[in-house]
Amino acid sequence: MYRIGIGYDIHKISKDEKLYIGGVKIPSKFGLLGHSDADLLIHSICDAILGALAKGDIGEIFSNKDNRNKNKRSSYFLKKILKIMEKEDYKIVNIDTTIICEKPKLSKYKAKIRKSLASILVIPLGCISVKATTSEELGHIGEKLGIACKTVLLLRKNNLDKL
Repeated sequence: MYRIGIGYDIHKISKDEKLYIGGVKIPSKFGLLGHSDADLLIHSICDAILGALAKGDIGEIFSNKDNRNKNKRSSYFLKKILKIMEKEDYKIVNIDTTIICEKPKLSKYKAKIRKSLASILVIPLGCISVKATTSEELGHIGEKLGIACKTVLLLRKNNLDKL
């Protein structure tokens, strides 16, 4: 059995925060505002996995009202969600992500982000696509008030022969 998941996340820009995308600290004059490290790419992947499994969303499992989650690295949340996926006996086939921002330009960081995700997810690099685009200066993202990310992924049930 295969399952498709879609994830989305958006965070406000803050000059007082650091910018983490896909587990990589990106040099920037601003970061993203959030309860954790605000790594919107990892949050988007978390929601895509949970959606594919019909297990809700990241906020239901790791509430931003719970101080135990304050300032945690998003990779911590992703690793916990991977355990849920493994318990359900699924594995990731591939992930396709798009980060939408005006700045910073991410082209020179995409390879590093893919390697970081491959390491966290324990899947081959060739199974991960990271794209970046702008919103052509339209809307809140175009006004440089935030950054967004969309993720689509495919999960495959292990031992399909037994179905």
